Amino acid sequence: MRSSADAALRAMRRPGFAFPSAALLRWLGIFSLALAVGQSARATAVPPPEQPSSITVALDDNYPPYSFRDQDGRLQGILKDTWTLWSQKTGIPVKLQATEWDKALQNLQTGRADVIDTIFQTAARSKTLDFSRPYASIEVPIFFHKSIGGISDVSSLRGFTVGVKEGDADIDWLMAHGIRNFKQYPNYEALIRAAGNNEIRVFVADQPPALYYLTKFNLQDQFRDSAPLYSGQFHWATRKGDGTLHQIVARGFAQITPDERRRIRDKWIGRTLGARMDSRYARYAIYLLLAALAVTALLILWNRMLRRKVLDRTAEVTEALEALGESERYNRMLFENSALGLALCRMDGVLVDVNPAYAGILGRTVDETVGLSNAQITPPDYADQEQRQLQILGNTGHYGPYDKEYRRKDGHRVPVRLTGTLIEKDGERYIWSCVEDITRYKAAEQQIEQLAYHDALTGLPNRRLVQDRFLQATAYADRAGTRVALLFLDLDNFKTINDSLGHQVGDALLQEVAARLGQCVRDTDTISRQGGDEFLIVLPDLPDADATAPVLVKIRERLQQPVEAEGHELATSVSIGIALYPDDGDDFDTLLKKADTAMYRAKDAGRNAYRFFDEQMNVEAVLHLTMRNGLRRALDRGEFVLHYQPQIALARNTVTGVEALIRWQHPELGMVPPARFIPVAEESGLIVPIGEWVMREACRQAVAWKRAGLPEFSMAVNLSAVQFKRGDVLQTVVGALEESGFDPHQLELEMTESILIHNTESVLAAVERLKRMGVKLSIDDFGTGYSSLSYLKRFAVDRLKIDQSFVRDLAADPDDAAIVRAIIQMARSLGLTTIAEGVEDAGTLALLAGFGCDEAQGFHYSRPMPPEELPAFLAAM
Repeated sequence: MRSSADAALRAMRRPGFAFPSAALLRWLGIFSLALAVGQSARATAVPPPEQPSSITVALDDNYPPYSFRDQDGRLQGILKDTWTLWSQKTGIPVKLQATEWDKALQNLQTGRADVIDTIFQTAARSKTLDFSRPYASIEVPIFFHKSIGGISDVSSLRGFTVGVKEGDADIDWLMAHGIRNFKQYPNYEALIRAAGNNEIRVFVADQPPALYYLTKFNLQDQFRDSAPLYSGQFHWATRKGDGTLHQIVARGFAQITPDERRRIRDKWIGRTLGARMDSRYARYAIYLLLAALAVTALLILWNRMLRRKVLDRTAEVTEALEALGESERYNRMLFENSALGLALCRMDGVLVDVNPAYAGILGRTVDETVGLSNAQITPPDYADQEQRQLQILGNTGHYGPYDKEYRRKDGHRVPVRLTGTLIEKDGERYIWSCVEDITRYKAAEQQIEQLAYHDALTGLPNRRLVQDRFLQATAYADRAGTRVALLFLDLDNFKTINDSLGHQVGDALLQEVAARLGQCVRDTDTISRQGGDEFLIVLPDLPDADATAPVLVKIRERLQQPVEAEGHELATSVSIGIALYPDDGDDFDTLLKKADTAMYRAKDAGRNAYRFFDEQMNVEAVLHLTMRNGLRRALDRGEFVLHYQPQIALARNTVTGVEALIRWQHPELGMVPPARFIPVAEESGLIVPIGEWVMREACRQAVAWKRAGLPEFSMAVNLSAVQFKRGDVLQTVVGALEESGFDPHQLELEMTESILIHNTESVLAAVERLKRMGVKLSIDDFGTGYSSLSYLKRFAVDRLKIDQSFVRDLAADPDDAAIVRAIIQMARSLGLTTIAEGVEDAGTLALLAGFGCDEAQGFHYSRPMPPEELPAFLAAM
């Protein structure tokens, strides 16, 4: 995104801060006047262009005070008010498209937005964007916990895990200065929360939002910041070449007066009081300072007096303890009669002395206990914890308190809480332990947790617990790229049953409904009662909205069956509203409101029904049907085209082959990417004739390039599992080779691991025939499936294609780097070639080359291109 931090927001870190500082006020005033004059001059020099009907502005929704969302999710801040005033001045409606920064930038690049605001100007961005004059200078410091010292510049970050915001320009800057150990968070609020929870101790962020959230979460006294690492400037920008729109936006801002800008600024930042202080207040401030110095001197004297008293008292206590230590009989009496378990243990873990309370915890006598080792009374699953506590004991001289379990003589486990101290006796070192049986405490904790997080009537999780489960589900969905469904259920006609037959019958009905709902979901799903006759269900890890259908069908079928409650046979049904994460919202409250709205739509439809909140589902269903019908005619109409992405040998930097990638030139939808229509084609079986066409066209094009004088290289063609199940892959490949005259040794078939795992014998027979002809075999998306070594040998695989999910974050994710390195080393030991897909930058390419990867393809070299563009690409290599 951009760097960070407005110096004027430093005041947020002091008690009673006035937001903002005088420097920010002067800067905003100078900027407003300069921008108005500059844009006004341009507006008079160029005739006004034709106004658009509306414009869409993309911006970050988490950058206070410029733009942020309030507790109700509404967009607020300086930018919202400024663009609203711009719209009033120009008469052009403005749609503010506030989202995460990387999505905002993507929306501008893909044409879903016309203008982007709060963006830094870089050399790379200047190639595709036209920037306005800068209107803010943003500083980027290091923030670090007050307990850490020595943080002053970028070199002092080495050895720390540095928190950053995903997509921020800070990451590129830090990597350029040798810092690579990052922990990324989706937005500034999550970053500051993580710092407050001690997940990170050091982070780099733009100063305005960082100081905002540090103050909001009352963390301003816990963190310090360094001098700025660097600073950047804010602009708004349009896509390169859209000069008309750029001129319109600039003219609109030229119409906003400095006074109007100042009013917006004062609304969100406030006015400084420092500039109004006169000499009288300065004199009073000096008096206060002198008084504070006097008080400080008195406190120092008082502190010295207290220290002397503490030393004297300590001497008295020490003398008393020494006297007590001389009485062995008295110590033994205390030891024997203590209600807490006490034990003396050798460093090798053998008990040499215990009191009756300790032996009683173990269900043994003292004689039975002495001589046992710690390993004999501790379950093996606590071995790692025990080792950590011994390390703490060696470093500090004591450990605990910490909780574990002991194994009693009868085999049962008992929870205990231990503290220990390292002592010396007769020249030997021992561990003195104090042990407490916490069975009652654990039971009380479980009971409290049950009451706090579960519904008293049904025992189901309540709203607090389901919110926590929802957060866990969405966190996993973000990593796995899946969805989470939130179902809002309301029993139909429950009020009539409750009012006519009584609350006892109603409660019995609710308990039976809860039991039946539990029979309709997976173990990983969560059912919650919200109160009354309302229930929530969280369905995590869903590939799409259609995956909710089996659960919805089960719920309706089970709840329609009669219920026996307190001697009454009752019939009920349920109305269900469904909202999906992240499609319909990114937080629990938003999705709950939308699921509730959808539930009422189901009731309006006659009850005993379900409705999705997003009506776009119906549009998608129609589009799915349209696409399926269009696929049947696309081959006959010649609507498919092939694009080719070069594959580069890293050692020689030469093209060794291309991968054929299908595109659909739809007469109404335009150029449709394969991700949209291939699943439909596989579902309908149309992938078989489409795959045959791809094979023939790829071979034909390869021969045409050769005749045109291009050097020989391999042609990679993807195969679908459906083609093996429903088609004759062998005949398709042989027919394409014979028809085109293409050399089989130059053809490479890319197959996923799932093809080789399922229907192995039939697939093996076809692959063996193709291998005998000289056709090469590569495994696509290697590492995301079974990654079995056995089929690599059985099918005589030639090449492994490392999936782009590992390559994309190679530089930032140590786990991805380890996986990629392991795949390359394994392939080399098996005599296989490796190629990495999805290579988008020089840094990733350098890492792959260092790991020994043979080939690569991706946007760093070229996007998939039409066949006529390949000769020029080869000539430029």
